[in-house]
Amino acid sequence: MGYEVFISFRGPDTRSSITSYLYDRLTNIGIDTFRDDEEIRKGREIWPEIREAIRGSKISIPIFSKNYAWSTWCLDEAAEMVDCAKSRSQIILPIFYKIPPAQVKKQTESFEEAFKKHADKVDPETIRKWRDALESCALLGGYESNTIANGNEAALVRKVVFDVKRELKKAYLHVPDVLIQVEDDVQNVLSLLDCDSDSEDTGMVALFGLGGIGKTTLAKIVYNQLCDRFEACAFLGDVREKTERMGLPSLQMQLILQLKKERVNLINEDEGINFIQGNFRNDKVLILLDDISNKSQLEYLGGKSEYFGPGSRIIVTTRDPDILKGRKVYYHKVVGMPGDLGLRLFSKHAFGLDYPRAPFVDLSKEIVKTTGGLPLAIVTIASFLSEEEEDIWKSKLEALRKMPENEVVMKLMISYDALTPDQKQIFLDIACFFIGEDKDVAFCLWNDLKLNPALQVPVLQRKSLVNIFEDDDRIWMHQQLRDMGRAIVKRENDSQPERSIRLWKHRKPSGVLEWEMDEEHLRITLEPLQILTVTNSDLKQHPNLRYLHMKGVNISGDFNDCLVELRYLRWAEAPPKFTVTHLNPKNLVILDLSGSDIKSGWVGWKHFKGAAHSLKVLNLSKCSGLSKTPDLSIFPRLERLILVDCMSLTEIGSSIGHLSMLVSLNIEDNLALKLPKELSRLKNLRELMLHNSPFIFRVPVSGEFLQRVRFLSSPCCESSTTPMVLPEEGLRMPITFLRDYLLEEFPISLRRLQELRQDSPSYRQWSRRHPEEAKDDAIHVEELCQLQETGNHVPENPAPIRPPCRIAILEDHFLYFYCRSHPPPRPLMWALDAYTLLMRVSTRLAAAFAY
Repeated sequence: MGYEVFISFRGPDTRSSITSYLYDRLTNIGIDTFRDDEEIRKGREIWPEIREAIRGSKISIPIFSKNYAWSTWCLDEAAEMVDCAKSRSQIILPIFYKIPPAQVKKQTESFEEAFKKHADKVDPETIRKWRDALESCALLGGYESNTIANGNEAALVRKVVFDVKRELKKAYLHVPDVLIQVEDDVQNVLSLLDCDSDSEDTGMVALFGLGGIGKTTLAKIVYNQLCDRFEACAFLGDVREKTERMGLPSLQMQLILQLKKERVNLINEDEGINFIQGNFRNDKVLILLDDISNKSQLEYLGGKSEYFGPGSRIIVTTRDPDILKGRKVYYHKVVGMPGDLGLRLFSKHAFGLDYPRAPFVDLSKEIVKTTGGLPLAIVTIASFLSEEEEDIWKSKLEALRKMPENEVVMKLMISYDALTPDQKQIFLDIACFFIGEDKDVAFCLWNDLKLNPALQVPVLQRKSLVNIFEDDDRIWMHQQLRDMGRAIVKRENDSQPERSIRLWKHRKPSGVLEWEMDEEHLRITLEPLQILTVTNSDLKQHPNLRYLHMKGVNISGDFNDCLVELRYLRWAEAPPKFTVTHLNPKNLVILDLSGSDIKSGWVGWKHFKGAAHSLKVLNLSKCSGLSKTPDLSIFPRLERLILVDCMSLTEIGSSIGHLSMLVSLNIEDNLALKLPKELSRLKNLRELMLHNSPFIFRVPVSGEFLQRVRFLSSPCCESSTTPMVLPEEGLRMPITFLRDYLLEEFPISLRRLQELRQDSPSYRQWSRRHPEEAKDDAIHVEELCQLQETGNHVPENPAPIRPPCRIAILEDHFLYFYCRSHPPPRPLMWALDAYTLLMRVSTRLAAAFAY
C-alpha cells in the first residue's frame, strides 16, 4: 500500500528538529508518512523500496538544508520526486530549512561544494539530472523557514500540515500540535475495534478516564487513522456541554449532516432517532461521540448496533463508564502518560525540545510526577513555566506537591492565577460564551471593552489555555479548562453575591421565576426548558449587565432603564411578537438573532433605529421566515453581517449600500439570492462568503471591487443561471481568492492583473497548444512581461484563453482557469477541480497558457 506523504531530509541537519516535528504531527493526525533516513540504509539494495515509497506517495516533501546536496541518496530522491511530479501528478511541497531557495536553484555555497565532489565520482548525466531536479524544486517557491513567523518552526510545521491536509482533501480531526502519541494506547484501541475482521456486527469501544487524561485526543488519532475505510464518518465533540446548550435534536441534525450530507429540521429527539434508524441501516459508518455523560445521549445519538450497516464502528469517550452498562461494548481505560513520555511532552511545551535544558532536568521530572501523567496538566503547566526563571519553577513545584494527586483543576489554576485581569476576563468569556465561535466576532466585543484581544489572546494560546483553529478561526478550549473557568465564576459569585450578575434562569412548577446566582458578574444567561416571558422588573436589578443569552424567550415591558450597558445579546429563537417599549441598546456590539421566527417587517427593528450606533455584528442565520433583509441603514457601524442558511431569503436590500464600515458579508448556504448593485459601493468590504449558494444572481463585481475584496469563497454555481461577469477594464487584486466561478464574459485586456499572492506551493505541470489550434474567437494576452527574479519559469508560446471560462483558485502565483469545452489530460487534474486553464502572474501579467 502506498504512502500519502514522503519526507526526504539530511539526517544530521534536521533529524532532531523540523523533520521530527513534521513527521510526528503528520502521523499523529493519521496521515501515512514515510520518513527516509540515510543513517539506517544498508547499501543500494534498499533503493527500490525507497523509490516505490516515493512513487506511491501523493505528496513529497524534500527538506532542503545546508548539507542536503552532500548526500547522493537525497539527490536521487529529489530527482525521483520531480519525475513523479511530471508523470504521476505528484505534488511537491519543498521546505528550505535555514537556506534561501536561490542556493538550491543555482547550487551555490555548500551545494556548489558538494557537486564539485560528486563530479569526480558520478557520471555527467546523473549530475545534470540532479541539478535539474534541484532547480525544478526551487522554482516551486515552497516554505522558507527563516521567513515564516520569524523562523518559528512550530508555525512552519502547522502551515505545512495545513496545506498537506488540504491537498489530500481529508476531513481530519484536529489534534494538539506537539502531541506525544502513546502508540500502545492507539494500537490497543485499534485492536478492540477490529476493523479488519469479517464480522458484520457494529462494534463499540468506550474510552474512559479522568477529565484531561487524553481520551478525546486518543479517540481523534484512531478516528483519523480509520476514516478512509468507511462510507461515511461523523464526529460529535463536547456532547455533554452541547446537549445542555443546544439540545439533542441539534446534535442529531449535525450527525445526519455529516453522515448523509443532508440538512434536516427536527422537532424533537424521537423524530431524529427515527430518521437515523431509517436512513443508515445499510451504511458502513464510523462515529465518534465525545464526552458522553448520560444514557439518553447515547440512545438518541445512535448508540445501538441495529441503527447502522454491517461493519460500522462507534467510539465513545466518557468519564463514567457505568452509563454504558447493558450494552455490548469494549472498554479501554486511559491512564496517565508514562514518565518518559510525560517528560518529553513537558519539554516540548516548556523548551521546544525533546528533553529539558539544564538546570531544569530534575525540576521538570518532579513537576511531571505531580501531574499524575495528565496530558492537559502537563501541557498547561509547561506552557506557563516556559518563560519563567528557576526560582518560579521551584515555588510552583512546592505548590503542586501540596495539591491532591487527582485535583486537576487546582493544578490548572496555577496558569490562570498568573494571568493579568484582562487575560482572565477573556479566558472566562471564552469558557462561558465563545467556545466554537468565530474569533473575529469575539474580538469585536473585546475591542469594545478595551481588552486588547490582539495582544491578550496570543498569550492565552502560548499558555495552552485556548486555541484558535487555523482553518476556520474558531475558538477552542479543552473541556476541563472550560469547566474550571465556569467553576471560577461560580466561586467568585458565591463570595461576592452583590456583583453576581451572570445568572441562569429556571422555572419553578409554580410558575415563579427563580434566579440562581451562578457564573461571573456582568453576564446573564437565560435558557429555559419552555417558553417564558421576561419582564423589565426581572432585569432592572442588574444595571451593569453586559451579556444576555436567551433561547425561545419572550420579553415584555418598559425597558427604558434596562440593558443600558448590554454589549452582547444572543436571542435565539426569538418569537415574532415583540411587546417591549423604550428599548435603548446604545452600547450593543453583537446582536445574534439566529434561528428566530422574524421577518423584515419585525416590529423589533424600530427599537434599534437611531439607537444601535455601536452595533458591529448582526447574525440572522437560520431565520427561515426572512425573505428580505431589514433596513440595514439603522446599523451605520456594522462590520460583519451573517446571513447563513436563511431558506426563504431571496433579496438583500439596497440599504446595504449605507454600511460603509462593513468588512465581512457571509451569505453561505442560501438557495436563491439576489445581490444589489449597491454592494460594489462598500469601500471596506474584504470578505464575501458565498459557499454552497448555488443560485447567486449576478455578483455585482468591478475591477475596483475585486481590488478591495480579498476573499471570495465558492458559490458552487454549477447551475447558476446568471454567472459572474468580470469587467473589461481588467483586474487589480492585492490578494483575491476566487474559486469555481462560472464566467459569462472575460476581460479583453488583462494588462492590470497584478500583485497576486501565493496561497500554497504545489508542483504544477502544463501542456501547450499548437498555434494552429487557435481560433479566431480566442482572447489573446496582449502583453507578455518578464517575471521578477523569484526563480519562476515562463513557458514559451503561451496559449490563448477561450471563453466561457471558469476561474478557480489562486495558488503559487498561478491563477487557474478552465474551459468547459477543452478538458485537460487526466493526469493534469491534480487535487483541483477538473478542466483547468492556467495563467501565470507576478507583479504584472507574465504569461497565459492553456491546457
